[in-house]
Amino acid sequence: MAANPIIAAGAVVTRDTSGEREYLLVHRSYRNDWTFPKGKVDPGEHIIAAAIREVREETGFAISLGVPLPTQNYEVKGQEKFSHYWFATYLAGEFVANDEVDEIRWVNAKQAAKLITYPHDREVLDAAAIAPVTSALIILRHTQATKRAEWAVTEDALAQVDSSRPLTAVGRMQAAGLVPAIAAFEITALHSSDSRRCRDTVGPYASARSLAINLEETLSEEQHLIDPDRAQARVAQIASQSAPVLLCTHRPVMPTVMATLESQFSLTLTSKKDFDPALTPGSMVIFHRDIANANVVHSVERHIH
Repeated sequence: MAANPIIAAGAVVTRDTSGEREYLLVHRSYRNDWTFPKGKVDPGEHIIAAAIREVREETGFAISLGVPLPTQNYEVKGQEKFSHYWFATYLAGEFVANDEVDEIRWVNAKQAAKLITYPHDREVLDAAAIAPVTSALIILRHTQATKRAEWAVTEDALAQVDSSRPLTAVGRMQAAGLVPAIAAFEITALHSSDSRRCRDTVGPYASARSLAINLEETLSEEQHLIDPDRAQARVAQIASQSAPVLLCTHRPVMPTVMATLESQFSLTLTSKKDFDPALTPGSMVIFHRDIANANVVHSVERHIH
């Protein structure tokens, strides 16, 4: 039986200098190559978090992610490898040579094409060269919660109020694990159903970034059942925000959320499957919207937990 494939994550880090986009390349002395920063995803690590971590470890740079770039599939010593990349923007940091990377260079697209070692990196570079600047809208289903049947038989005074149903221990771990993945897109506005399980899903990120959580009563299971039109209108308002924004809600509300977005967004590279409302607990869909027009979507990625 073939070995499990190697899964790696990284980014094409960019900066603008005098109106020209420059690209970060790293030199790995142990391989004597020029490439983009990337590395293996750790067991249990979110692939987005791995991309951020690898760039930080290899270069010392803080970055924000944008649209996903073409995944590269090739063999390394007879083992299949998938390298996932995102377009990224440099935020801060100082490079210090380390065990993995001994030199970096900021170069323009033409220089990068000549310098990079591997042919498969050129496809990633070409995609990054035309990547638009975007603002993320994340639609998140809350992480694993205590089952209704189990919550109903507890002695808790609020046991009959489903909105107070908490996350499980696994759900709390999932919520904590989502923090670096959400942070990768510089989310600055948080909207959540006012049910406890949704609030507690976004709570760790809110605490880490000192952000308020905007509680959305209309997007709870109970209120959505009563008045789905109000929920639809509220989703449209949230999605119109130009700032990077996250909305956390429930499985029964997801069809309304996705139908609203499908009707509202002007699509460039997306399809109907991008609006599939089926999400497992802790899973999310990221809509990469044009920075100048939040209703224009350039790319969609789906991460199933």
